[in-house]
Amino acid sequence: MSTTTISSPSRAAGGTGLSFAGILRSEWIKFRSLRSTQLLLLFTFLAVVGVGAMTAWVQALSLDGIMQHGMGMGAPGSPESKMTLDQATAAMGVNLYGIPNAGLQIGILILGSLAVLFISSEFGTGMIRSTLTAVPKRLPVFFAKAAVLVVVSYVLTLVAAVATTVVAMPIFSAYGIEISFGLDGIVYSILMGGLYVAGVALIGLSLGTLLRSSAGGIIVLVVVFFLLDFGTQLMSFIPGEFWKYVNQYVPSVAGGRMLEINDKVAFISPGAGALIFVGWILLFMIPALIALKTRDV
Repeated sequence: MSTTTISSPSRAAGGTGLSFAGILRSEWIKFRSLRSTQLLLLFTFLAVVGVGAMTAWVQALSLDGIMQHGMGMGAPGSPESKMTLDQATAAMGVNLYGIPNAGLQIGILILGSLAVLFISSEFGTGMIRSTLTAVPKRLPVFFAKAAVLVVVSYVLTLVAAVATTVVAMPIFSAYGIEISFGLDGIVYSILMGGLYVAGVALIGLSLGTLLRSSAGGIIVLVVVFFLLDFGTQLMSFIPGEFWKYVNQYVPSVAGGRMLEINDKVAFISPGAGALIFVGWILLFMIPALIALKTRDV
């Protein structure tokens, strides 16, 4: 006597019974199964911490020099030439609570590019057809990929920021400058830095969905987060109030402002920076969702 096994219709290719948890598990397996992805994440962590440690050393050295010798005021070593730590940081235009995110640009570039590749590589190899056949509604695939990228980007950036702070503590201490997790703004900066990189990952995923090209998506990502800042700074020389402040509304500057805790004269507030950055995410994500839902594979 033989037994015939019939596959459940809800799990058949093209069925509608595949749960979001199943899709999420599938995307997580795709993400972590590649050795190259694991090595890239490790390199990103080490690079972010390394750049942060180097930045901490340069800032500590500069602050110590300014506190000891001032800005050319008075005779060297005289009381008039010395400055307090607050005066020195103000003179340099730096905030010590920004130390945890000193290497953030490396994370933005690598994790943003990885987000582009997470979906553009499937379009390039044709594997996206199998994925969308298993999930005909399509959008759950995007959201599952987004969830994986957001969690990985946030956790990696958070751990790297904590490690950077721990490494920076003895560096600053060697110059008589004390920083700790109790310093005003440090914890906030660590938590928000993870959200910033997670947002960049969502934009990268959206670009990969829209352009279906790894090279094209990464190039646009670099333009948006690196070159657009320089371009809008040049625009500030154009006569008119609008051009004077347009640089503050690009994603890299707005996202950077949401990591800060203090208001600045003639600058958008940290809260406004966060809202503008969310607007940039939606600007790329909504067309990407529409394209994925309606465009032929």
